[in-house]
Amino acid sequence: MKSAETIKRLFKDAELSIHPDTDERVFEDVLQAQQKVKESLPAVPERIWRIIMKSKIAKLAAAAAIILIAVVSLFFFGKLLAPSYAIAQTIEALENISFLHVIMHDDAGKIVDERWIEVGPDGFQRRYRQENTNRLIVDDRKTCFVYDRTKNTVVIYDPNEKQYQWIGNLREFFQDMAGDSTLTIEENVDYHSRKAHRVRWLKLNQECYIDAQTKLPMAVGPYEVYYGQPPAGTFEFTIPEQVKVYDTTAGQWPESQQDKEIADRKFDEARKLLAKGEYMQAANLFESVVQLQRGSNWVWFWLGQAHYKLGQYDKAIEDFTKVIEKIIAGFKMVPHYCHLARGLAYRAKGMEEKAKADFAIALPIMLDSLRNIDGAMIFDYADDPLYQYLPVDQRPTKEQSFARMTERLVEVTGKNFIYKPGMTPEETEQLIQEWQNWWQQNKTQYQSAP
Repeated sequence: MKSAETIKRLFKDAELSIHPDTDERVFEDVLQAQQKVKESLPAVPERIWRIIMKSKIAKLAAAAAIILIAVVSLFFFGKLLAPSYAIAQTIEALENISFLHVIMHDDAGKIVDERWIEVGPDGFQRRYRQENTNRLIVDDRKTCFVYDRTKNTVVIYDPNEKQYQWIGNLREFFQDMAGDSTLTIEENVDYHSRKAHRVRWLKLNQECYIDAQTKLPMAVGPYEVYYGQPPAGTFEFTIPEQVKVYDTTAGQWPESQQDKEIADRKFDEARKLLAKGEYMQAANLFESVVQLQRGSNWVWFWLGQAHYKLGQYDKAIEDFTKVIEKIIAGFKMVPHYCHLARGLAYRAKGMEEKAKADFAIALPIMLDSLRNIDGAMIFDYADDPLYQYLPVDQRPTKEQSFARMTERLVEVTGKNFIYKPGMTPEETEQLIQEWQNWWQQNKTQYQSAP
């Protein structure tokens, strides 16, 4: 299984914005895990099995029953149980693809992001075109043009210095997926009146639909994927008249680039202040950053955390709501860590019903992560504004992530199912089951909250 660092590399420099001010860090959220764990069948208690097997007749009957079940399963259910689709088929199908046409729609069905991508024999992107309401980007591998309609500017980049991508290598994306034990496949579901296989990947919080016939991806996350030759001139660009042109290869940089560099420096300093507990100074710096980068999800989130620590709960709720409803929603994703934070802010104000409504969204993912601890990564990231700076070997271990997740659960629920270091696997499993049982008994009161 490849590490999260490898997965993040697949999205390096990904241009994912629908709005020109949207921070490219937004796709860090794909690391959150939300796939529900399939419940295993209950095992026969060992003591009961020993009692049954004392009788020779019982032993023979049991052996015969096992053989009968195996034979029936083999002949009558074998074809139903054996999966007919495997990720390897998609990887093979993608080897023959030269062009991708990628589209995202809003809830009203309007196209908000459209991309054409030429794929090389190695699977990596060659030429690229992306267009939305505000921007047009064309990268022909000789020059990279970024036309910002709202600012009436064209910025020219050296393609060796600046590259926009959707997924750098779609084949590699599915190869990583194939090697992950948290992958689940549901065959022959309906997708827009077509037969497809639904593939859910815990590590990247991605749901993909694979065409049942061609084995090619039909949708990856919020994007629909099509194939075929692009229209003539797709990867060509002519600079419009009466626009301001900045040629970065000649040392000409737009003011927005200077603002971004200033914002990045302030953002990093604000994170350090937040981690040190200097909440007022951190809040002031984050406030200045959002004036320069209003679409940055992590700036708004940690600004909310600073306001929460200062007891400014109304401001914290407003900040968290900005992330949930204005930024992440554009990517058709759910920031469960942010619902957790907003729920705690509502509770601090005594608004328990609103708190429970947020907890109802966060709790299932938090509970599922106890068995698939990769799902706790985004919560750890949200808790620690310096997480990104930590070397991999200094980040929380799986045991530490597990312990921290149980602490969050205790804080939200008030229950005392606490992890203790040194617990055996059997004790840990019993603890997980206690949490799962509690949720089954109490989830209705959370899910019915307004």
